[in-house]
Amino acid sequence: LGFLICVLGFVPKASAAQPVLYHLNLRSPETHLVKVTMTVPDAGAGTQIQIPAWNCLYQIRDFVKDVRDLQGECNGEPADLTRQDLNTWRGPTHSCRNLTFQYSAFADADSPFDSILDSNRAFLNLAMILFYLPNERARPVEAKYELPDGWRLATLLQGDGGEFHAENYDALVDSPVEAGHFAEFSYPQDFISRSGAPPETKHATIRVIIDADPSDYSSDAILNSLKRITAEETTLMQDQPFTHYAFILHFPRDDGGTGGMEHSYGTAIAITASSVRQNERILENVAAHEFFHLWNVKRIRPQGLEPIDYIHGNDTRDLWMAEGVTNTYAELTLLRAGLIDRDTFYRRVTSAIESLQNCPAHTLQSVETSGREAWLEKYADYNSPARSISYYNKGEIVGYLLDLGMRHASQNRAGLDDLMRRLNQEFAQRGRFYTLANLQTIIAQLTPGFDAGQFFTDYVQGTADLDYSTYFGYAGLQISWQAQDLPVLGFSVARNSDGQVQVDSVDTDSNADRAGLQPDDVITLADGHPLPSGNGAALPDWQPGQQVELQILRDGVAHTLKFQIGVRQQFTAHLQEDPQAAAELLRVREGWLTGATQATPGNP
Repeated sequence: LGFLICVLGFVPKASAAQPVLYHLNLRSPETHLVKVTMTVPDAGAGTQIQIPAWNCLYQIRDFVKDVRDLQGECNGEPADLTRQDLNTWRGPTHSCRNLTFQYSAFADADSPFDSILDSNRAFLNLAMILFYLPNERARPVEAKYELPDGWRLATLLQGDGGEFHAENYDALVDSPVEAGHFAEFSYPQDFISRSGAPPETKHATIRVIIDADPSDYSSDAILNSLKRITAEETTLMQDQPFTHYAFILHFPRDDGGTGGMEHSYGTAIAITASSVRQNERILENVAAHEFFHLWNVKRIRPQGLEPIDYIHGNDTRDLWMAEGVTNTYAELTLLRAGLIDRDTFYRRVTSAIESLQNCPAHTLQSVETSGREAWLEKYADYNSPARSISYYNKGEIVGYLLDLGMRHASQNRAGLDDLMRRLNQEFAQRGRFYTLANLQTIIAQLTPGFDAGQFFTDYVQGTADLDYSTYFGYAGLQISWQAQDLPVLGFSVARNSDGQVQVDSVDTDSNADRAGLQPDDVITLADGHPLPSGNGAALPDWQPGQQVELQILRDGVAHTLKFQIGVRQQFTAHLQEDPQAAAELLRVREGWLTGATQATPGNP
């Protein structure tokens, strides 16, 4: 998953203006149309409305494409609307006691990053459905839902009788809506805050909304895992900034969109039913990731994400920290909460390392650039391993190494956990946003002997080889490698409508490209043999470095091409504990794995 993010902006304090009212009619689910009435009391002359171009995924998706039949009324009379650009309309040139907009929004994409309304359920990310006032985004809002008979509704906002209130538009659209015939569970979570004197017990209720066939999951098992995850991460951060939180879970039996989407007071997660049945710990991993976002990115926010620009997007260079380091904590949380053992944790760490090292682009693209270019991920070619790396993947690894480097430099007196708590205290709780320079400053205060500036230059902003041996060595861990030669075809194929094997794409500067192979070429013979028909493997099982001969048809003319199959090395990593590790290395290892430091034994 991209475990990509739906962001809540920090906007100016709400005014005393009357709230903007939204009425959402879901009573025609078979049409996939959400019927919306938006009412703006005391609307000034020329009031503008705008619908976001993006949300949840860092992709310009133009939600205006789903808007139908937009009409306006001023004080009950039809009002002309003037379209100012792709996403913006302007109301009458005179003021209105009540300015009303009516329209429908098409919703038929089923994932945590989309919106759907069908005969079975509704899941709505409201930024895809609702217009806002671009000049009054801080204005309070209210939403009311009209449901099909027998349906229930759950959202992250507090409300009564189907009416929900939010401080502003940003808070409203940060609260997705689930409606239908879901199951609901809950559990209490108490946390003793020691930030003041005397200590204060904070109470919270965590709801679990599940839309799935009951035979596909065990509610007891899910609740047990979630309790351990939320307690572990709350203890880690020494902060419980909520009185209510909700997990909205969907376990589709088909191959619908899966992943997780964080929000300020909850998360929406979709995992295939087969993965849940097989207890692959995928749900726990995604839940740990999304719950840690409660702090990291929803409250601990990089300056580049502020203020939110719903039309043009934001500067996403710090996603290595916002998403990658959240991956770091997802794995550490499962370990520290006892949901996986150390050997499993080590395998997961090395799996992440293998993913990065076997991606050719890791020598070309920095993790900071990967985050900045997140907006390009909607293009298939950009996601080629030769073109880009994942800021989730490398950011996770950078998080591990940063933690180990800090613990080594401070003799295990401080680590990444301390950095996260300081960011929460000094930035999140004060409504401030951090930069890379702020991270460097805090690290220097926590661990003066660690050169964070050089670390960030090399590993965040640069493409220097990660020094795995040194950093894991700080914890008495040894990393070893095995290399295997794999074939690189340099092209891909697909069967056309006639069942022929047709070249789909050719990698630039590959051996196949230099030999003259082109997209749309039809391959008739490979090494003198006809290619098999049907839906099975279309090409021979060529070996690295093998000389091949293709007979192709291009515009009805036969050509013969000869070239050598390319070679690439695939690396496998293994991480193991050094049985002869010195005591100071063991302290770093135990601190990393358990969250303990010399300053504060045990979980902080």
